[in-house]
Amino acid sequence: MKEHIVSTYDEDLSLLKSNLVEMGLNCEKQLFHAINITRIINIAKANEIITNDDEIDAQETKIRELATITLSKRQPLADDLRKIIISLKISSILERIGDHASNIAGRILHVKKAPENYLTDSIYQLGQLVLKNFSKALSSYDQESQKIAQIVPAEDVTINSVYETCFREHLHLMMEEPKILGFCTQMLFIAKELERIGDLSKVISKEVIYNLKGKLVKR
Repeated sequence: MKEHIVSTYDEDLSLLKSNLVEMGLNCEKQLFHAINITRIINIAKANEIITNDDEIDAQETKIRELATITLSKRQPLADDLRKIIISLKISSILERIGDHASNIAGRILHVKKAPENYLTDSIYQLGQLVLKNFSKALSSYDQESQKIAQIVPAEDVTINSVYETCFREHLHLMMEEPKILGFCTQMLFIAKELERIGDLSKVISKEVIYNLKGKLVKR
């Protein structure tokens, strides 16, 4: 990052970035716990995830306020303006990812426990791929790395493929074991939440590339 004549301006931009990274790490933690309770159901942890979503919402509000103050106080141009606008866009994306993690926890609260004859862990494996790719997207912003950002969309292709496999597997399970139809339906909803997080991670990576190159990336 280029230094400005007014050192407090650099401090403002640095504070904005550090708050965004902190919010991203909080989302990563939420997602980690949400994925874990798809394999080993933990009602207390599910409730904790839902409660902690309020903190992510508060972080998004704080970042929006910091960005607004910086815009009004500094009236930035070119690269600096782009940095601030992208911080607003990414914070909004992170807030949505937090909502998806909370939704997963809500689905777990709905099912309460897994049937004894539900033996697959494919949703958990899908979640691991999503978590790994989200971490890459977050790292690409933190490290300002185009190289890392460019990996994320390619990995999302794999995530979409695994999601489709999970979908077909659970449809088969519902036909073979009608008694677990309700549980499998909720797990399919969870798989969709994870697939959406994968899509949002890809959007973050494209915003990072735009920030670094100053050119929009085709979706």
